[in-house]
Amino acid sequence: MTVVLAAALMRAGESSRGGRTSGRAPPGIRPFDRALVRKSSGFSCGNADLDAWLPQHAGQQERSNNTRTFLAVVPGTERVVGYYATTSYRIEPDDAAIRLGAGRRRYPIPAVLLARLAVDAHWSGCGIGRQLLTDALMRIADASRAVGFELVVVDAIDDTAVTFYARHGFTQFEDHGRKLFMPTKHLLTTLEAQR
Repeated sequence: MTVVLAAALMRAGESSRGGRTSGRAPPGIRPFDRALVRKSSGFSCGNADLDAWLPQHAGQQERSNNTRTFLAVVPGTERVVGYYATTSYRIEPDDAAIRLGAGRRRYPIPAVLLARLAVDAHWSGCGIGRQLLTDALMRIADASRAVGFELVVVDAIDDTAVTFYARHGFTQFEDHGRKLFMPTKHLLTTLEAQR
């Protein structure tokens, strides 16, 4: 586990995030709210797929219980400045052996996929991505106490995202440069050390 992730987890409750949020409370992280997404129609992170997913698909995915989406909302407003979505995931045994360098496994490896994470371009560089990732990892850690899974997996959208996740404790799979993982036990160990 990296020092960066440990520091981010420690700062999760702090009120100052630097950048444009200086002097103001950081965005609050809320569960998906369809009405809020409709009111905050100007969200743009610069990636057409991520921009379109929130208003066009997040609600349907929530209703189908396929994903859980959380929104970063500026306090005192209804402006969505970031979001992330998680879903269940599994790595097939043959893939797992190759990706993790393990021997032949008999059963799939259960995991949680951090399927999407995006920050509005006007708010990039303000620590909102770190805040969203920290919130996601804390929620995933809480879920791990009730449901078993070995890994947290991310599919990074580009090389900049690969660097972001690697800096926060994720490791690249050997056979896929934009897919990264963090063992759940490492996440829990880091959180326990923060107590």
